Amino acid sequence: MKFISRFVCLLICLILFGSVVIFAAEPDPGPEGEEHSSVVKIGPLEMDAVLIKGGVFEMGDKFNVGDGDEKPVHEVTLTDYYLSTTEVTVGQYKKYCIATNTAMPEQESYSRDNYPIVFVTWFEARKFCEWVGGFLPTEAQWEYAASSRGLTFKYPTGNTIDHSKANYSGTRKKDRWKKCSPVAKFPPNSLGIYDLAGNVYEWCYDYYKGDYYSMPAYENPRGPATSIFKVLRGGSWYHDKEKLRCSDRFRYMPVARVSFVGFRVAWDPKTAPLKGAYPNP
Repeated sequence: MKFISRFVCLLICLILFGSVVIFAAEPDPGPEGEEHSSVVKIGPLEMDAVLIKGGVFEMGDKFNVGDGDEKPVHEVTLTDYYLSTTEVTVGQYKKYCIATNTAMPEQESYSRDNYPIVFVTWFEARKFCEWVGGFLPTEAQWEYAASSRGLTFKYPTGNTIDHSKANYSGTRKKDRWKKCSPVAKFPPNSLGIYDLAGNVYEWCYDYYKGDYYSMPAYENPRGPATSIFKVLRGGSWYHDKEKLRCSDRFRYMPVARVSFVGFRVAWDPKTAPLKGAYPNP
């Protein structure tokens, strides 16, 4: 009987202890979404990109916490496109400048080749994109990717965000970067794209108008016909977390050179100069 009692006690302990271990080992699921697409190499610089499958999504402030320019929420249809997994880096932009005999914009003293390029105008960003066979993503393409193809996420990281997930203001010296961080130092979103929240704002193709959502195009929109501003998305190291929301809209004049503004590249799958593919980690 003593043996049976000890066996039963041991079995109960194993079950309870095992449950605790299993429960404790469960990872934080993070933002749910589709599995990462394979990374492809595109263009003369063999930039990393993933295919964003097109679809229908609701664009705008679904949480009713943003500014008036994020309303009304409206349905948008997009076709497939590729998007670079990181912001364009200083190193990539240097190679472009050498190949095209273009002047390199002055960078911050701390900046290295794996940092995002900043102090580039919208026009310069567009020329780089064209040279690598692509274009600046539209505002709709940017938001669709940031929200993991239209999921109801407040931020590209999910419905919450903190300084372990993105580079934005208020770290109080809790990280080692005073301003920009190197690209891909924070976790990607569920599509495998880095730094859609924070680090540097990103130029988009579209002109900016505050009332554009009241009269938008609904299929592959490219923004209003004209304006004095161009759209910026994603927030930056200089801004608070509310600017990192998927639907938040910002703007600058296209000739502006700013220490917290960079860009990334999009490509049309029909014309993208592919170099190869490998699994996305």
